Amino acid sequence: MEGRNEVGEVSGGSSVVQANYVGQVTMAASVPERMVPRELPRAVGRLVGRDREIRRCVDGSAPLFVLDGLSGVGRRAVARYVSRRMASRFSGGQLYVDLSTGLVDGEQVVSSALRGLLRSVGVDEQVMPPDSELPAWWRSRSAERECLLLVENVTEAEQVLALLPGGEGSVVLAAGRVEAQVRVRAVGGETIKLEPLAPEQAAELFGWLSGVEIDVEDEVLAHCGGLPQALEQAANLVLAKRCPTLESLRERLRKSRDELMKVWQGSKKGESVFEATYQAAGREAQRMYRLLGAYPAGGISAETAGMLAALDSVEASDALAELVSLRILDDEDGQYVLHPLVRDHAQVCAARAGVEEQHEALQRVVVNFRDVAYHADVAVLGPRFRVAAAPETTDPFTGTKEERNAAALAWFELHRRTLHEIQAIAMEIGLPDPAWQLAESLTAYYFNRKRHADSLQVALHGAEAARAAGNVPAEARLSSVASRPLSDLERFAEAEELVNRSIELADLEGPPVLRASVREFQGRYLDKSGQPEAAQAAYRLSIELNEQAGELRGVALARMFLGDSLADAAGLSELETAHQWFAANEDPRMAARALLAIGKLRLKLSDDQLGLEAVEQAVDAFERSGLYSYEADARELLYRELAEREPDRARAHLKRAIELYRQLGSLRAGELARSVPDDNSGDGTAEAQ
Repeated sequence: MEGRNEVGEVSGGSSVVQANYVGQVTMAASVPERMVPRELPRAVGRLVGRDREIRRCVDGSAPLFVLDGLSGVGRRAVARYVSRRMASRFSGGQLYVDLSTGLVDGEQVVSSALRGLLRSVGVDEQVMPPDSELPAWWRSRSAERECLLLVENVTEAEQVLALLPGGEGSVVLAAGRVEAQVRVRAVGGETIKLEPLAPEQAAELFGWLSGVEIDVEDEVLAHCGGLPQALEQAANLVLAKRCPTLESLRERLRKSRDELMKVWQGSKKGESVFEATYQAAGREAQRMYRLLGAYPAGGISAETAGMLAALDSVEASDALAELVSLRILDDEDGQYVLHPLVRDHAQVCAARAGVEEQHEALQRVVVNFRDVAYHADVAVLGPRFRVAAAPETTDPFTGTKEERNAAALAWFELHRRTLHEIQAIAMEIGLPDPAWQLAESLTAYYFNRKRHADSLQVALHGAEAARAAGNVPAEARLSSVASRPLSDLERFAEAEELVNRSIELADLEGPPVLRASVREFQGRYLDKSGQPEAAQAAYRLSIELNEQAGELRGVALARMFLGDSLADAAGLSELETAHQWFAANEDPRMAARALLAIGKLRLKLSDDQLGLEAVEQAVDAFERSGLYSYEADARELLYRELAEREPDRARAHLKRAIELYRQLGSLRAGELARSVPDDNSGDGTAEAQ
């Protein structure tokens, strides 16, 4: 039987429908229309010094841009500014996630963010899926819309990768740090590292924020280190009248820079912005961070960092790599560097750990470098008088004499700056003995590389350290060594004072060989200052004292300088005697120097052929031994002597001399190039000018 619908009356005026069968029914409910999300937070109205990074995002085609870098460098400000610039492109809306508001154990942060995104695109809380299904739901719900997603406070790549929308045409801007950049590249994303602002940009930003014009060289900018957060806080101190003038701001920052990098709101108010990153590091990386803060030098190699933390090469590399990935340490071509404001925080962490940890670490580095420097000194100069005793550690320089010499000079060259820093560190932590011992060993390098300012500095500091240690022979030795660069620089009054001091100390408490050595330096000072007769008397006394001590190498050295001072036939005899001794005793460095002096004197005595042969032999020996400053001097002499007779050979020597002077950082390169007539022969000397 065909069913039918009946409608009857019911009390109360209502109607009831009784239906055996109801066909298709369309029901219209009043559902609120979902708004397109516009969740982007406010952005600054102006950015300084970020045009390149902005263009990469705005003009780029990647689905993900991660704005990475040091805390306080402006990652969030750039991300917000760019998102506002790009917002109108996305009809599906603009979404915002702040990962700092969730829990900090990774998965729950992401789950909380995904639930927030699903709510933004219309998923009611009553039908929200379990955590395991949230990623799939988000990909599905976002697949049909083109949206812009801004994610802040990212701390690892997986966080932002889990939030990528499901469809094409959407873009994610993330501000924070990502350790696994390869994961970002794998999805076609780009990581853009923000660097601190250049001084000109920092001055512009500070001036705009504070309304006070500032010079690019002002120390306020140096304190801020190019970090926009620090510049903003410094500007706030001015605007709030806490530092109404730049001078008052400078004075405040000299006392402490801590407030420049503090969190100013939320649960972490008053804490350094770097503290959370430090706490996220592993135990060994945290310890490395503290010790880097305690290490006062500007940069540090992986090798030195391993010494500092008592870690092997693999462990040290891992700890450094972790700090780099956390963006609190920079790797600048193998030198690891803390930003000055990060260093401030690392020093606070080091202080919390106690001074014992710092002192042990620094002492370990000082002693290690002192010992290797001693072995390097021996490899370069061989047996000679040394005040310092030989260390009990293994000599790392092996092979033939030539191989050991080359390796030691290369080690000195590589670690020269570090050795200067280590000398200062030794004094700071109350270790004057290693400080003067390092200075004595460094003379082996500076006798071969004429760097007057550096050799003077290290010798003077060494003499001061020896005085602090109460070591009279060491002070005498290093005072005389310091007189050499002073004499070369024609600072004769200072040189004379140090020479007299060294003689007084050596005669008071020094062995004969030390008394002989300081007389040799006295003679060199007197020669340089135009007092040859007095110089020759000093050299003869040095010869006498060396003979009494049985120090035959010292005798040969004094004879060489005596012969150079005499500059006559008798002097030539002294030089040849010295050369014979050096050659017979396998001292190629000093044999070459004696040979050069012989060549110069023969040229002066008009024995041109033998003179040129001697100088050319010396050039070959210097080149083989890597004694580049002496080689450059000798080649310059050959250029002068051969310029008219053999111009082609002369130009070859000139070109090499200029090249060597440039490698050594000597101003002589420019002076020599400018003094040479214009040359168009195509051999490069014209270009050197």
